[in-house]
Amino acid sequence: MPKILVIDDEAEMRQLLAKALMRAGYEVVDTGSGASGIALAREEKPDLVLCDVGLLDLSGYDVLKALRAEPATQNIPVVLVTGLADLDGMREGMRLGADDYVPKPFDLEEVLALIAARLRKAEALRREAEERAKTLRSHISMMLPQELLNPLSGIISLADLLRDDAAAMRPAEAAEIGRDIQRSGERLHRLIRNFLIYSQLELAAAEPDRLAAFRYTAPCQLRKVVAETAERLAERHGRRADLVLELVPVEVGISDQNLAKLSEELIDNAFKFSDPGRPVEVRARLTGDMVWLSISDEGCGIDDSIVAGLRATDQFERMFQEQRATGMGLAIAVKLAELHGGRALIQSQPGTGTSILIELPLAAPEVS
Repeated sequence: MPKILVIDDEAEMRQLLAKALMRAGYEVVDTGSGASGIALAREEKPDLVLCDVGLLDLSGYDVLKALRAEPATQNIPVVLVTGLADLDGMREGMRLGADDYVPKPFDLEEVLALIAARLRKAEALRREAEERAKTLRSHISMMLPQELLNPLSGIISLADLLRDDAAAMRPAEAAEIGRDIQRSGERLHRLIRNFLIYSQLELAAAEPDRLAAFRYTAPCQLRKVVAETAERLAERHGRRADLVLELVPVEVGISDQNLAKLSEELIDNAFKFSDPGRPVEVRARLTGDMVWLSISDEGCGIDDSIVAGLRATDQFERMFQEQRATGMGLAIAVKLAELHGGRALIQSQPGTGTSILIELPLAAPEVS
């Protein structure tokens, strides 16, 4: 039995709605204040919230903001009820994530039909998400062994060579084989780590509750995180003099860990695929309530097939069959941006360099 939370400070209206909903077969929880409505939504996890805009303690928009700000309530459908013929208010509600609007006075049968339609839509989305997650898990289980075979085979072959011919080898030759094993092991470790990260990102995209929890994070200081990541990578590549930093001090709506990973993949590629002495530029600028992070180099550029693949599909299996090296890290960075409400623009020409622009939302103000 679907559960409906009714929030309205007019007792008669609240009772009228509750009786009509119970006659229609719904379980009903009701309250007369916005603050208690938020608490009930957290506790009861209703299937839909029917909330009056003109509450005495909080507005319906405040209630909506609070519900959308928390993973546990972010995906609950919210229908706002108002006696104001206010287009600006309706736009504000839709901007904040309201699923629908009911103007007063209203016909009870129309309200019941609207609620039934919204619940059907929510159920369809839930089933679609479950199906996508099921398919993705199947792809992950089939592809992980296949993707690990090549580097693992190299490690085994080198180890066999060292075992069988060690007595006849000069120390320098044995040391070189050891270094090759180490490099292959590091590549394998990075592949496994990125494979698991991308798997988690795809699962988050497929499951609304997981995505809501993924996005729910403390604000991140963009300049601090990106600068520290860029300087560390510049030192690793021995190219501190090539690094150009120009970052604005803003808070963005992504965790420190995810922003560091996004930055690491893009900046590491910029150093890896450009020559020493050529600049790697990392800049950030504000545009409205978004910030653009750009990483530019004058290197070999990104192959058209990788860029086309990222633009044309987000299918998990194709990503891991076709995107190697640059493509894997780039795919992770693009997916991180998209899952946090941003996007990525890729400008690249083989032989002349690459510029990748990542748009990220500024951190939302805290909702009490």
